[in-house]
Amino acid sequence: MPSSRSVSRKSASVKPATAKPAAAAPAVVSDESPWKAAVQATDLRDHGIAVHKGSTLCVKPWRDAATGKDYVYVGITTFPGLVVQVHVQTGRCRQFNLGQGGVGPWGMAFTLNGEVLVTGTDGCLYRIDPRKGEVVVVAKLKQWLWTIDRAADGKFYLGGSPTAMMYRYDDATRQVEEIASFAHIDKYVRVVAALPDGYVYCSIGCEKAQIVAYHIASGKSKVLLPKSEVGPDFHGMGRGRDGKLYVRTVHGNFYRLEHGEAFPIEDESAVNREPASRWSAFALSRLPDGRAIRYLDPDAIQLGEGKGAKVIPFKYETNGAAIFHLAEGPNKNVYASTIMPLYILRYTPSTKKLENLGRGGPDNGEAYSFGHCKGKLYYATYSTGKLMEYDPAKPWNKDKPGAMKWETNPKLLGDLGEGHCRPRALTVDAKGRVWVGSHAEYGRRHGGLMCFDTKTRKMHNNPLVVPDQSIQSLISDASGDVIYGGTDICRGSGMDASTKECHLFAWDARKQKLMWSLVPIKGQTGIMTLLQHNGKLYGTSRKAVFNFFCFDPETRKMEYVIESKIDACREESMTLGPDGCFYGITYTDLFRWQPETGKVESIWHTPKDELKNHSGGSMFHRGAVINDGRFYFSCGPAVMSLKLPK
Repeated sequence: MPSSRSVSRKSASVKPATAKPAAAAPAVVSDESPWKAAVQATDLRDHGIAVHKGSTLCVKPWRDAATGKDYVYVGITTFPGLVVQVHVQTGRCRQFNLGQGGVGPWGMAFTLNGEVLVTGTDGCLYRIDPRKGEVVVVAKLKQWLWTIDRAADGKFYLGGSPTAMMYRYDDATRQVEEIASFAHIDKYVRVVAALPDGYVYCSIGCEKAQIVAYHIASGKSKVLLPKSEVGPDFHGMGRGRDGKLYVRTVHGNFYRLEHGEAFPIEDESAVNREPASRWSAFALSRLPDGRAIRYLDPDAIQLGEGKGAKVIPFKYETNGAAIFHLAEGPNKNVYASTIMPLYILRYTPSTKKLENLGRGGPDNGEAYSFGHCKGKLYYATYSTGKLMEYDPAKPWNKDKPGAMKWETNPKLLGDLGEGHCRPRALTVDAKGRVWVGSHAEYGRRHGGLMCFDTKTRKMHNNPLVVPDQSIQSLISDASGDVIYGGTDICRGSGMDASTKECHLFAWDARKQKLMWSLVPIKGQTGIMTLLQHNGKLYGTSRKAVFNFFCFDPETRKMEYVIESKIDACREESMTLGPDGCFYGITYTDLFRWQPETGKVESIWHTPKDELKNHSGGSMFHRGAVINDGRFYFSCGPAVMSLKLPK
């Protein structure tokens, strides 16, 4: 991978670098570049794209009746989403892109003539014609679309969120219609599955998970599970190897669904199932000859089991996997995580080397937060809440596809525990302890605070810190005895806020209990960044009015609050510079904040008419790493940097 280069293109869509410039090369800017003056002043550089991978969301077989050939279709989320067609006999791969902005595919189904219907959380229903090589947007709906299934009436049923809408698609007319809303039950229709009995079954969540049967002929629906089975998260629903439809509830109990009813199963061994997704399956998909199809992370499928199994690697091209978070690691190197799939990348400023280290953990989401201690990198992952440890002095584990055990490097340290789904905050204290604060699990109420001691190797979790709020930001005091945190009023995913104001809190690290909690700024809903400097807390908040603030934890009083003129600071995207000033990014600006005076000034601004030129509509996405006078951040899938003014 090439190292770094000055930006000289007019468009800000990020592409891999193609040439390695001299280390001290000045910015080279075309006369047409909208950044000309600013680039020449601050030397904007694009260091390239490290990760060109995707994450498999669904795998389905299809036999072409006309030719008798078998195919496996693999739905991959990347930038943008795509579907890969794998020829079973030859291993030949064909790629179908969903188009710019396509997010998915979460679900796939086949029409009778072999066209592929694909759902996306961008609200689009796509139709792929493999014979013509065409991808068409059938409908653009107002919901995030999840799974899709063909029912007894020959039509296709889709589930959406956040108003729990179920849709019906008629392939003969190419029309989509709303047929039922289950918003009175919950927000997500996460999984839909149809049986020949004339019903469509829906797994609905995520605060009060329930199973609903929709009768196609009458248009009537009813809930199937008793109240004792209702709870946060989603019930797992899918077909077993026997073709029957089963449910595993959030409480671990099993039911068989049939004729619009749910029949409890006393003996779990009676469920003919294989290990598969927690969301939607009890059995692996199978080819017509009976061979099971297993997805091997990261880029292969396995057909069959045992010695006769056949592994087929599949290939595809992407514009790069978007970076979710970027932060400083050991030796002041730049580390980042990509979004689905969870890959870890590193840029080393001293050697100008950008590299994709590899898959970052058993979760398939992303690393939400980073920290480092004694030469090791620590990061916390979504969605099941894991803590990982990576030692840069040792080789990255290179297990074969499907064999990643996370026992060496990077190493899985353990589950963060209750209250952890989106671990947005991480800080390392002076005593070598790693603290992680999170947004709660799907449908749950409180964000947790976990502590891992790098010396004793023990983990301790506190599932409740501030009731009905999530932990958004963390920082330790100089002694390591007190951990300060900022909250967000949002609770677990899929839940509405139950309070109007966020909190600032202090946690006693020795006694493992809350010291105090208060509302720092009236009306504010979240503290997005928090730093400690000279005994004071400096942070940023978000709402209709964005603020920069300085808080004295000794007196528990606010020293000043400044209304932002340059938008809100990106979360976890501010750091202390060598000059004693804070540097961070907003949607449009790189700013400098002088803590003593409270002065906040923009040192790079992107005009609104240029935002569309950038990946995701903004040049500044995430991150705040300062190394040798340069500020590093992410833009879509690329690592970028700006030279800071003296």
